[in-house]
Amino acid sequence: MRKSITILFAGLALFCVPGIGWAQVAPPLGTAAAFGALGNSGVTGAAGSGVVVTGEVGSYPTPTIINFPPSSTAPPFTVHRTADFVVGQARTDAIASYVNLQGQGPGATIPDALDTQTLGPGVYSFTLGAPLLANNGTLTLNGLPGQIFIFEVASTVTAGTGSTVTGTASPCDIYWRVGTSATLNGAQFRGTVIADASITLGAGANLQGRALAGTGATGAVTMAGNGGNTISGCAVAGAGIPTLSEWAMIALSVLLALAGAVAIRSRRSQRTA
Repeated sequence: MRKSITILFAGLALFCVPGIGWAQVAPPLGTAAAFGALGNSGVTGAAGSGVVVTGEVGSYPTPTIINFPPSSTAPPFTVHRTADFVVGQARTDAIASYVNLQGQGPGATIPDALDTQTLGPGVYSFTLGAPLLANNGTLTLNGLPGQIFIFEVASTVTAGTGSTVTGTASPCDIYWRVGTSATLNGAQFRGTVIADASITLGAGANLQGRALAGTGATGAVTMAGNGGNTISGCAVAGAGIPTLSEWAMIALSVLLALAGAVAIRSRRSQRTA
């Protein structure tokens, strides 16, 4: 009995050691995982045609939704035109995710010039805190499915016209925690962008991921491209289902409970012996 307890706790210890696959984890997006575009002070689609968002669209507490016809979101997702409970909970979950990501940094310090870099999974901070992906520049992110990339940005993120985020990493495993605003000027960008203030997609900009803005006092998502913009790739219908990292925490809790039960049973057996 004691041997089995020792093996169980040894497994738990290995499970919890930093750097063995759990150095960085996806934030607990909760209901925010269903949103492609989530604002605080509003969400504005591009004036021209071609606005397509895969995911829920909403803003809380100011439900100002402009230039979003019903056809601009793919089923089963919808545009929330009121500050309903669903949007309010999503904003609460987005704020919690922002705080979670902040708690995972600071990470390895890298230069602000994104277009000169090829990176693997990890947590990254920036020299000046305001990364720039230059015009026609390329940031390469290589990783296997489930390997997490977290970028801790102290102030702004700017992606220039014609710039690209590419590589083998899944867009849904990339997270940008932005201290102020993110501006994607004609970029082909990847990841879930969680900004304390606003997120803007310029002409020709497309985001494979989510735009979650306004975790601070205010902030909007603005799609400013005359030719339309798209946000796609990561919204999850029926959000609230645990992520891989959340399942890991659930499994850990179950193992701890089992270990406690085994220990109690062992003590009782020794007393009755």
